[in-house]
Formats: sequence, C-alpha cells, structure tokens
Amino acid sequence: MKQLTGFTPVAALPPSTAASAKQQLLETIEWLHKEGAATEINLKLLTAIVESILCSEESYSRFLQCGFDAAIEFFDTNSQNWEFEESILSPHNPKNWDEYKQLQQKRVLSQS
Repeated sequence: MKQLTGFTPVAALPPSTAASAKQQLLETIEWLHKEGAATEINLKLLTAIVESILCSEESYSRFLQCGFDAAIEFFDTNSQNWEFEESILSPHNPKNWDEYKQLQQKRVLSQS
C-alpha cells in the first residue's frame, strides 16, 4: 500500500500502534457521545474521513489539512490569553509539528 499511495494505512502498522490509534478513536467517539456531539451526521463524517484515508494520498492529504485546520483553530482559541511568543513556540501549537510543516511544503510544491 505504501508503494502505491506513499503512506502506510493504520491497518498495516505494528499492532501496538494500531491498537493505540484504535483506542484513541474509540475514546473520541465516547467523548462525542458524552458531550452530545455524536450526531448522525458527525458520525457519518467521521466514518467518511476514516474511509478516505485508505483511498488515496490526495484524500489523506485533504484529511490531514482538515484536521490541522481544526487543531489550529482549537489551539488558537485555547491559547488566546497566552503571551504571543509562548503560543508561537509551544510544542502544542500544531504549526510547530513536523507533519504540519511537511504538509505545507507539499502544498506549496503542488501549487507551483
């Protein structure tokens, strides 16, 4: 799969990593239920996202971008009372994550 799409699907990861990711997904779904946000449409969207990851590298990139957009918005909201430099340099800031930087680099290259 990696040779075809450029990435390894979760199902192909070592059992410990796949189990951890599966557990995190199940915990997220449980959290959505507790918060009253596990609507039919939200769960259908979550299913579509999970299925799209296995389709193509382009789908996976769009999924990552959507996730990073949400993570950045969430971080910006939660860090609005922080000192500017503290929020910019924080390891919790998604813009500082290597995966985000790599995705942005790919987007720039594909647009040129």
